[in-house]
Amino acid sequence: TAAGGRRLLEAGNDMDKISMIILNYNDCPTTLSLVDEVRDYECLDSVVVVDNHSSDDSWKHLQPFNGSGKVHAIRMKQNGGYGLGNQEGINYAVDCLEAEYVIIANPDIHVTQRCICRVKDALDRTRGAVAASARVRDPQGGELFSYWTLLPLWKDLLDTGLVTRRLFKAVLNTPSHRLAYAGDEDCRLVDAVPGSFFMLKTGVLTPGEIKEVFDKHIFLYYEEKVLGQKFRKMGLKTVLVTDESYVHAHSVSIDKSFKRIVDKQRLLHRSKLYYYREYLGTGPAGMAAARAVLGIVLAEVWFLTVVCGMRW
Repeated sequence: TAAGGRRLLEAGNDMDKISMIILNYNDCPTTLSLVDEVRDYECLDSVVVVDNHSSDDSWKHLQPFNGSGKVHAIRMKQNGGYGLGNQEGINYAVDCLEAEYVIIANPDIHVTQRCICRVKDALDRTRGAVAASARVRDPQGGELFSYWTLLPLWKDLLDTGLVTRRLFKAVLNTPSHRLAYAGDEDCRLVDAVPGSFFMLKTGVLTPGEIKEVFDKHIFLYYEEKVLGQKFRKMGLKTVLVTDESYVHAHSVSIDKSFKRIVDKQRLLHRSKLYYYREYLGTGPAGMAAARAVLGIVLAEVWFLTVVCGMRW
């Protein structure tokens, strides 16, 4: 069985090769800045930069890395979004570089070698863990959102509305003090972690599962909850390290591709509806209700951002 195959893979490997995957789209300066930051980390065996068929001159600057030294660069034939681009990076890291851990990293993060080693340690200490991350901070040091609880449809919709998300905040995510301990007292079990930085332990996945980590039908947004649902169904765990953190300059790369907040919100809703249908098993009536609620939220976002000129 797949589960039996995972157990054999987990038991039969002493893993230490870590590959960091950085997805670039029209944001070469930010990507190269992260490459320069991490390329000399002793804990990293390789860095794989995936150019998601950028429409600018990114590839001209990235191509010299192709096949030389610790940093590798590959180019997608088309822009398939966050999931497809990162999946190509995983395939390359595992098949060509024999990576046993892979890190998915947004170009607009800053992460220390100590944080990477701690996240790997948490994966190793937690039996049945497949993914792990650390707490998220903004460039000023403020605490950002670091984990999700997977919710039923009606709660997920409440978490979408600009007002309802604030009114019902207490019931839309599990408080940190109620999270179960993972491998040690400084890490917790969570349902999903942000896609800006996390590590996967490939040895607990079968070769077929590794090839389908990401859902190719989602272009952007909600990949984290999809991964959470997938891993839960596999009986695998996701870990949050609480004694280390990384910095995320939130949406720096995304904002360069999608200038208007309402356009990002529309794309988010498209991914949400796919998630509701494919991963929550929502029927026709529920989908109709979800479309109605999301339509109201989109109108609200349009009015506040386009008419009133607000930003957040």
